[in-house]
Amino acid sequence: MDPNSEPETIKATLEVVCDSEEEANLILSVLSPDNAPLPEGLKLSMHIEGCKLISEIECKRPISSLLNTLDDILSMTSLIKMTVLETKRLQAKINK
Repeated sequence: MDPNSEPETIKATLEVVCDSEEEANLILSVLSPDNAPLPEGLKLSMHIEGCKLISEIECKRPISSLLNTLDDILSMTSLIKMTVLETKRLQAKINK
């Protein structure tokens, strides 16, 4: 590999299926502030398609950087979904 060549770009798409479009939008709104600024060589775009949160990542960094980014998205999404579920459970209990 030529040391003067441009690093290879690795692309990944992550689709998270949510219970509703509202939940997908909530997750997107919570994750968005964490997406800037990104390290040099990393691009991330997120959007909603129906009940899906779509994350598209382009990485010119080591693959570990891509894997860490995917792990961060999945971890935060899981935490947000658990928080939403627990909030709904508590609201239902209060409304009884």
